[in-house]
Amino acid sequence: METKALFSKMIKNWPGLIFLLALACLMAWLMTDDINRMQAATTNYEYYKNFIYLIVNIAITYFFCIVMLMVFFTYINKQYSKWCVRLFYVLGISVLVYYVIAGQFNTHMFNMIESDHIEEYPKMAHRLYTGPLYWMFVGYFFVPKILKDARKMKEEQDLTI
Repeated sequence: METKALFSKMIKNWPGLIFLLALACLMAWLMTDDINRMQAATTNYEYYKNFIYLIVNIAITYFFCIVMLMVFFTYINKQYSKWCVRLFYVLGISVLVYYVIAGQFNTHMFNMIESDHIEEYPKMAHRLYTGPLYWMFVGYFFVPKILKDARKMKEEQDLTI
């Protein structure tokens, strides 16, 4: 797709573009705030608590972007692309990688936080494991429909050729 055609589609859908830009600004602000709070932390507990918030915000943004790319390729571009199927596999592998990294980070965090803050450890671990869960579920519940619609588009394209 040409860049000119992509920009014309974006200008035609200006409310969606404004929404995505506002969402990107919000996530950038949240991540910057997490980094600033990590730098201002005085204990390991505060540092790792803000580090978990940063990890979760990055994961939420990542999984949201994958789902939105699949929606873009299927419904906005309205042409079959193998990228929908590839992004489905990327989503599955990313979930596994996230939980492996979260498990390693959880073990490291347990060893590093002070004993007087150990009662807060379950809350931190819960936030780490369930933070991006919503977008993972959204991805897995809506991706089969997206893939089915992409397959229909491929069949229609094959018939028109």
